[in-house]
Amino acid sequence: MMSKNNRKLRRFAIQVPCTFGNHTYKAKGTILNLSAQGCAVMTVQPPSALSYLALQIDLPDNTTPIEIELAGVRWVSEQRCGLEFIRISPEMANRLGSFVAVLEHPA
Repeated sequence: MMSKNNRKLRRFAIQVPCTFGNHTYKAKGTILNLSAQGCAVMTVQPPSALSYLALQIDLPDNTTPIEIELAGVRWVSEQRCGLEFIRISPEMANRLGSFVAVLEHPA
């Protein structure tokens, strides 16, 4: 399990809706913090720790959601879970990086 102190990138507090799941599980949640490599999500029914899923992040500007093809569930605590982004297309990685850059340097 990756602890908060082992993170490579700073996470930024945010509240945006998301949808995630795999072939046996689907859920909606709210992203509580975000970096280019992972996030924490609050959801009514968290996924199992060590499971893998796809994630869609709904951006505030109503553009097409950012899609993470594969994310690993690294921890679960009550109604929260931590996701590590494992596989993301170059286009989506660029969009995610741009969004995180805005969080890091707000206008």
